[in-house]
Amino acid sequence: MIRRAIAFTAVVLGLWLPRPPLAAAEPGGDEADLRRLNADYVRSFLACDVGRFKALLADDFQCVLATGQSIDRAEFLRQAAQPPDARNFRLRAVSIRVYGDAAVISAEGTYLRASGAEVHTRYTNLCIRRDGRWRVVSTQWTRVAGP
Repeated sequence: MIRRAIAFTAVVLGLWLPRPPLAAAEPGGDEADLRRLNADYVRSFLACDVGRFKALLADDFQCVLATGQSIDRAEFLRQAAQPPDARNFRLRAVSIRVYGDAAVISAEGTYLRASGAEVHTRYTNLCIRRDGRWRVVSTQWTRVAGP
């Protein structure tokens, strides 16, 4: 039932667009592939690696920032090119749920701003597999009071 709901949502949102071809999935199965994708996503954020983000994000990617603002792929990439105000980033409670050709990755992140303020967030990535490759089609960030 959940698999159908996610697939239906993806179709309604127009997420079934072809992706640029990339190398075949690495050994280890879907969960291993998605763990690598998630690690690349976080590393790309911290390193301002727009090139890698271009490979990770679907063409119709959408993001809801912790402020509630919704941005498209182009704006996300523009913002990703700016160094984040995030020091000492720690990731925990990574959860990966696979539903056929769709998957949900969620995790908690904690970091320090340059001001010394500690920030706690949760994020959820919706991923879709096309031509054997996983792509992030949607991200939502939420600030939380603490771990």
